[in-house]
Amino acid sequence: MCEKVFKDGRIGEVSGLKPYAATASMQNAPKFFSNNRLQLPLCHSKIGLSRHYPWQHLLLLLVLPLLFSLASPAAAQPKKRPLTIRFQTFNGSTYLYMVDVATFYGMTMTTRGKEVTFKSKFSTITFAENSRQMTLNNVQFYLSRPIAKNKQVFLIGKSDFELVLEPILRPATITPKCPIKTILVDPGHGGKDVGAVNGKNYEKDVNLAVALRLATKLKARGFNVYMTRNKDSEISLDRRTKFADAIDADLFISIHCNSASPSVNGLETYIATPQNDPAVGTTVVSRDACPANKYDKTNAYLAFYTQRALIQRTGVADRGVRRKRYYVIRNTNCPSMLIEIGFISNNAELANLKNPIQQEKITDAIIDGIIKYRDATK
Repeated sequence: MCEKVFKDGRIGEVSGLKPYAATASMQNAPKFFSNNRLQLPLCHSKIGLSRHYPWQHLLLLLVLPLLFSLASPAAAQPKKRPLTIRFQTFNGSTYLYMVDVATFYGMTMTTRGKEVTFKSKFSTITFAENSRQMTLNNVQFYLSRPIAKNKQVFLIGKSDFELVLEPILRPATITPKCPIKTILVDPGHGGKDVGAVNGKNYEKDVNLAVALRLATKLKARGFNVYMTRNKDSEISLDRRTKFADAIDADLFISIHCNSASPSVNGLETYIATPQNDPAVGTTVVSRDACPANKYDKTNAYLAFYTQRALIQRTGVADRGVRRKRYYVIRNTNCPSMLIEIGFISNNAELANLKNPIQQEKITDAIIDGIIKYRDATK
């Protein structure tokens, strides 16, 4: 798979990277060593030399330093590109110095009380001490561990750097590359399993209506599309994930509605919790790997851009990208996400969810996220 590289050397859309990142790969990804340093890759230009005369030696001595300074941003801008990201063990987990992470991405870091901000001409990322909530270009993403502060140093979890920031800011680091041709659309619940209820309104019906629209539009875009159900039938969770395996799905999308107190509203996108990380809302660590963990980076990128498109197209409140091990998204052998398209328990949001215009916006947004991922990783 070729990496998508822009003319100015950036990879992706929201990063503030310098040109050397255009050659980013897993081979030159950051590596951790026991001396509390993260070694960063440098981009070395290879210049072929043909047979030359003595005066050319002098010319090369004069020109080569200039060429290398232009070809290697790390050499040209040593103050902006540290060779290491410092890290430390804090509360039993590995954390990275946030100031070094910001510099790695070519961003400036500022602090105000408990708030930490990374900023470049491409992106603004905000964090808060003791909070797992990150906001990247106005889209919320819940981290695995809260931002910490130790001896006046702000810290971010190593897994959040590797599995959230890296894939979103540098999609070229995403592995494995997963071309999307076959998509399984999963309307949650069905049959006797009605899901959430508000009066005579059942979640299963809203899920199916939106999923049918999504499947139709995806087919029109040239994807091979299957559905776990296309009518009001009850399908076990196990059958849903096995269906994905049977058709060799490249992407699994589960459509659901949320339920809470009547005043709560908003959209959420869920992906599987990484191994050795806690799910949102808990500090209990998921020690065992699940099939979906192979696609942690893919899922983060896909969910982020899907959530962004959803809140932009619908205008509904952003409740963020969250990670939990729901059965259907932890047991799929392909990238997967579960989208809570709104709260059926909120009367105003229920009316929206039943409105064909809103359903069109939701399905268009999901497709936006899929296309964004496909284009960034092909």
